[in-house]
Amino acid sequence: MRRRLLVIVFVLVAGLIVALSLPLVRATAERTVQSSFIGRAEDGAWFADLAATALESGRTGRLEAAADRYANLYDSRVAVVDADNETVIAARPVDLEEPQVRSALLLALADRPPEQPGVWWPWDDRPFVLAEPVRRDGRVLGAVLIVSPTERARSEVADHLTLVVLGSLAALVVVVIAVAAPVVRWVLRPVHDLDRATHEVALGRLKTRVSERAGAPELRRLANHFNVMADSMHAAQEQQRAFVAQASHQLRNPLTALRLRVENLEEFVNDPRGLNELHFAVEEADRFGEMLDGLLRLARAEASEAERAQVDVSAVVSHRVDAWRAAFASAGVPLSTTIPDGVSALSLPDSLDHALDTLLDNALKFGEGAPVDVSVHRAPAGAAMETVEVTVRDAGPGLTEEELSQAGGRFWRSTRHQNVRGTGLGLALTRMVVEAGGGELLLAAARPHGLSATVRLPAAPALPGDPLPDPL
Repeated sequence: MRRRLLVIVFVLVAGLIVALSLPLVRATAERTVQSSFIGRAEDGAWFADLAATALESGRTGRLEAAADRYANLYDSRVAVVDADNETVIAARPVDLEEPQVRSALLLALADRPPEQPGVWWPWDDRPFVLAEPVRRDGRVLGAVLIVSPTERARSEVADHLTLVVLGSLAALVVVVIAVAAPVVRWVLRPVHDLDRATHEVALGRLKTRVSERAGAPELRRLANHFNVMADSMHAAQEQQRAFVAQASHQLRNPLTALRLRVENLEEFVNDPRGLNELHFAVEEADRFGEMLDGLLRLARAEASEAERAQVDVSAVVSHRVDAWRAAFASAGVPLSTTIPDGVSALSLPDSLDHALDTLLDNALKFGEGAPVDVSVHRAPAGAAMETVEVTVRDAGPGLTEEELSQAGGRFWRSTRHQNVRGTGLGLALTRMVVEAGGGELLLAAARPHGLSATVRLPAAPALPGDPLPDPL
C-alpha cells in the first residue's frame, strides 16, 4: 500500500510540475524567437531601403556588397526579387520554390509585413525565413528575402529546457523524499498497526491493542473502535472460559460423590443383570469425569498466555515415540519413525508433546492394529515461509471425506468409534494449542488407506554460526 500511495503522489506531483514548467519553457522560447525576429526584421527593413534605391536606379553593386557581407557575417542567405518575383541579386543560392520561402515572398509582394514565426524547439531544424516588402511611393518594387539558421536560438531554448527539466526532477525528488514519504509513513503507520493487531486477534491473542494517538483523526477513531471491540471480545471469552472452568470444577465433586454411592450399591445388588447395569453406570460416571477433565484442560489451554519459543522437534518427537513404544508393543502394533537430527521449530511450550500424545493415542485406538509411522521433515526450499511438519500416519480404515471435514470439532466422534473410550475433545484441544503457537493441524486420507495427521509448525530462524540442515 505504501508503494501505491507513493506512486500516486509521484504522479500527481509530476503532473503539477509539468503543468507549471511547460508555460515557463514556452514563454522563454517565445521570448528567444521574438528577440531573433526583431533583429532580423530590422535587418530586413534596412535592406529594403537599400534595395528600393537599387531597383529604381538599376545600380545594384552596393546592394550586392552589403548582401555578401551580411551573408558571410551571419551565415545567412540574402536575395532581392523584383515585383515579378525575379531574382535581382542573391548572396548564396536561394530556392524560391521552397514552400516556406515561396509563402513568405508572396506575402511580402502583396505588401504584407513579415509575421513572427512560431516557437523554435531544439528538434525543429527549419530555417528562419523573413521577407520584407520593398516600397517606394506606395508602390511595391519587390521584396528582400533573408533565410537564416536557427541553431543559436534553438541552442538557447535547449539550454533553458535542460535547466527546467533538471530543476523539475530535483524538485520532484525533494518533494517525494522530504514531504511525500514522511506523510505516507505517518498515514500508513496506524494502518500497519491495525493490520498487525487484527492478525494477532485472529490468532486468538485478544489482549492485543493499538495506539489511539497516531495518524489522522479518522484512523485514531478507528483504533479506538478496534480497542473497544477487542476489549469486548476478550471479556466475553474470559466469561466463557470462566464458566466452563467453574462448571467443570463444580460438577467434579458431585460426580465423584455420585460414583462412590453407585459403587457402594454393589454389595446390595444380587441380581446379575442389576450388577451389569451398575457397572455400566460406573463406566458412564468415569466417562463423564474424563469429559469434565477435558473441559478443564481446554479452558486452561484457552486461558494460557504462554509465548512461543524454539523447540527441538527432533528431540521431542523421539522422546514421545520412545514413551509410546511399550504401549504399541503391548498391542502388537508396529511403530516406525523417520526423524532427522537438528530440526527445530517455533511452538508453545509442551504443545508438540501434547499433540503427539493425542495423535499416537488415536492411531493406536482407531488404527485397528495397522502399522503406524511417525516422520519429521522440513518444507521444500523456496517456500514462502519455511515450515516443519510432524506426521503420524496409520494404515487403518481411516475416515471418510465427510468425517474428515468434521474431525477436530469439539465432542465430535465417528459413529464407528462410539464404543471406543474417549471424549471427542482430544483433537479439538490439539488443534487449538497448535494454532495458538502459529501452526496448524492437517488431517488427510493416507494412501492406499488410513489416516495422515500432520502438525505443521513455522521453522525456527537459523542462528549465526549454526550449520545448515541437510535437505530432506
